[in-house]
Amino acid sequence: MSKKDVKKANIEVEVNLTAEEKEELKGNEEGIRQVLINKAILDTAKKYEFAPEEKEEFEYHFKNEKAKFFIAKEIEGKISVNEDDVTKIYNENKGQFDAQNIGFSDAREIIQRDLLQQQLVTLEDQEINKLIQEMDKPVEISKEEILFSKGNPDIIKGIVIGKIIERKMKDTDFEKKEEENIKIIESNVYINYYLDLQVRKNVVVTQQEISDIYEAERGKLGNITPNDAYNQIANGLLNNKANDERINVVNKIAEEYKIEDLVKENLK
Repeated sequence: MSKKDVKKANIEVEVNLTAEEKEELKGNEEGIRQVLINKAILDTAKKYEFAPEEKEEFEYHFKNEKAKFFIAKEIEGKISVNEDDVTKIYNENKGQFDAQNIGFSDAREIIQRDLLQQQLVTLEDQEINKLIQEMDKPVEISKEEILFSKGNPDIIKGIVIGKIIERKMKDTDFEKKEEENIKIIESNVYINYYLDLQVRKNVVVTQQEISDIYEAERGKLGNITPNDAYNQIANGLLNNKANDERINVVNKIAEEYKIEDLVKENLK
């Protein structure tokens, strides 16, 4: 068997739908395609050899996502939206909604989403504060973790809070109880971190590109300062290039794993 055949055989074994997924996605072409693509990206990510600093960054993101999941589970039964509050906010802002041709049903969804988000942030803060109050011993941060943070106070704060939550997870045997969900979280972190890593390696915005756009658009920029304009152009250009590169990476993986052929096979 040639190397090409071995590679194809490995792909077929590693990237396919389970019997349960086949049943659940029966006839859903886009759903099948997305699941297969995610499996292909995950397989690619797990075969990629992370550099030490990349592995450290991956672990940081994984721990953060586990911590977020733990807090979400702790507060999930506490989140609710009072319909009277929704109606009150709608009536107070009815003129703005009418001006934008937003009917009550759509406005209701917007208000509910905003209220849920506000409530979520409040409950998350309350839960974290409760864990801090319950601490019976201090949390220590290592030299390596400080170096990893590069002095960013938000990252240092995240590491400290993560350690507090991690201690609580161990005390309650949380990871064992939520083993399947933790595996899903790990897979999602693998997929997103690998794609972001490839984008960061391949996407570059040059000063010349920014200057060219600035010169072409300066007449439409109004009173914005050149420095702010440059920053906005740079950020917009970077985001556009990053989105395009992410799509390119996904398409390349999909082609390598012959996803479209697999989709057809699973639609039979």
